[in-house]
Amino acid sequence: MLADLLIWRFADLSSSSCLLFIASLLIALAFAVVDWVAVARRQKGLEYVFKPATLVAVIVGAALLTQGPHDAWQARFFLPGLVFSLAGDVFLMLPEATEGKPRPYFLLGLVSFLLGHVCYIVGLNPTLPPALALVAFVVVAAIGATLYRAIAAGLRRQGQEAMKMPVAVYSVVLSLMLFSAWATLFRPEWMPVRRGLVIAGASLFFGSDAMLAWDRFVRRSPLLHFLVIVTYHLGQMALAASFSYW
Repeated sequence: MLADLLIWRFADLSSSSCLLFIASLLIALAFAVVDWVAVARRQKGLEYVFKPATLVAVIVGAALLTQGPHDAWQARFFLPGLVFSLAGDVFLMLPEATEGKPRPYFLLGLVSFLLGHVCYIVGLNPTLPPALALVAFVVVAAIGATLYRAIAAGLRRQGQEAMKMPVAVYSVVLSLMLFSAWATLFRPEWMPVRRGLVIAGASLFFGSDAMLAWDRFVRRSPLLHFLVIVTYHLGQMALAASFSYW
């Protein structure tokens, strides 16, 4: 059924672009599955290869979408957002200390993803959100604030007070990205499939980052560690597909 939906929805694209996009998406999914297994089995060697490879395949697929009917404004910012996410993937894989010396890779990864979210926010807001979207803003703000309070408490327990401000800034930007996606419910120019893709993608990405922070600063959990990467990859795939005119 998924394959039929993809083929039908891409009927307006040239056949070559359609096939290449589907191929890129399937390759990205295959790479992602290998990476998920590597994360579950703690096989760092495979993870170092297939985590960035997954995003590379997603970026290639997203670039192919620009060869057919698409939202040029959204694509102009979503493609750099995917590239910043790839940089964040690489930084977060690197060890935080080498020969006893700390390395700022986590902070660099945080900045990379923050820039990626800024790109997504701008791409989703060619105009200011409609006034009716205030309902979504209030709900997302409440969720973001609740999560941040728990994470800030975890940072205090770990003696990482210096990280509270960077994490707070990131939390605000992440919440704005999620709100921007849900605000498309109140933008009549958004078709249902595109809207569904961007809301699903942003929600999965938000959930992934929330679980990452919880696992890192509140309570360690092998299950959360695994779910972080699954929701992240699926979220990025959905976001990448959302700027095509479905």
